[in-house]
Parts: sequence; C-alpha cells; structure tokens
Amino acid sequence: MKIGICGTGRMGAAIGQRVMSQGHDLTVWNRDAGKTKPLVDAGASRADTPAALVAACDITIVMLLNDAAMQAVYNADNGLLKADLAGKLIIDMSTVLPETMIELGTAVTKAGGGFVECPVGGTVGPARDGKLFGLAGGTEADFARALPLLEQLCRRVEHVGALGAGAAVKLAVNLPLMVYLQALAESLTLCRPLGLPPERLIDILADTPGAPPAL
Repeated sequence: MKIGICGTGRMGAAIGQRVMSQGHDLTVWNRDAGKTKPLVDAGASRADTPAALVAACDITIVMLLNDAAMQAVYNADNGLLKADLAGKLIIDMSTVLPETMIELGTAVTKAGGGFVECPVGGTVGPARDGKLFGLAGGTEADFARALPLLEQLCRRVEHVGALGAGAAVKLAVNLPLMVYLQALAESLTLCRPLGLPPERLIDILADTPGAPPAL
C-alpha cells in the first residue's frame, strides 16, 4: 500500500519507520524538509507539498504539532485540502482540540475524501514497535477502511465515536498525566531541603504504588 506521512517530527518519523517495516511504500513531507532525510535515506520518497503527498498515496497519516500547524498545513495554497481527495483517506494522529478535528475532517469529507482522527497514546519507542494506543473518531465506513493500517501501528485501537470524539478522549487521557507531573514537581520541591540527588528521589518515587508508567 502507498502510505504518506505528513509531519516527520519525532513521532511522525517513528511511525514512518513502522510503516516501512510493514512493507508499505512510504512518501513523506515536512515543513522542514531536512527532517525527512532519515526516512528518505531509508528508502522513502519525498513529496514537495502536502497536496502532492496526498496525490502520491492511498492513505496519508498526519502527525502535526498543534492546532495552528494543522490549520496551516491543511489550508495552505498547496495544502492537504487543495489535493484531489476523491478516494483518498486521511488519518490524522495529531493531538489537538476536538473542534479542529471536526472542522478539518469535515472539510476533507466534503471534498470527497475519507477522514479518521486517531490521536495516539505512546511515545517514540511504541510508535516504532507498533504499540501505540489509538483513539479513533469518524464514520464506521472510514474507520473500517483505516483499521487494517491502524492495527499495524497500534497495540489497541478504540473507535470512540464521530469526529471530535477521539480528540476529546485523548485530552481526557492526558489530563491526569498533566496533574501528576505537577504533583511530581511539588514532591521534588518538598524534598529539596534534604539535599538528595534528583535521580535518587525519582528512583525512590518510581518504586511506590503512586508511580504511573510515565514515571
């Protein structure tokens, strides 16, 4: 299958490695073209624009930094929405606001394409190993089309509802982690007068019932 990756930062590049390891033809695009070099050196092709990326691929995976980056890449003069989207499928794995996923996903479907949002839990290692946790939103038909590829990228995929649902659940997943990291900072501050090395404190805290996998 011809797969595109739009956004080859740390996560996008790791997903690209996984895609290639599964035997797919990979084409990549990134705003900073230099960040595509490791994948191109490994055998991927490079597209000149997001629209050209969509044209070259059956499925395009989008992994961008934030809402502003998504708006820019989708709506640019040579952006994703300027491509001929008929028959194409976009899987957007970015972590952004639900409203952004709804707006841009709806624009894709109105242009004749399929769209599945699937923000993921996991970092670079799980991305390379196909062990992400996917939280998908979209129509049943689009999700069914995306699922075979998502199952190669994720250890678990949950279709949680219509467009926007995946982004909402991903934010719900992130919230306890954000609260924990704030509490961890306060814990380390509490122990600062003791003069213990931070590495030792982390080792102690990590070996307690209150330590989440992220620690």
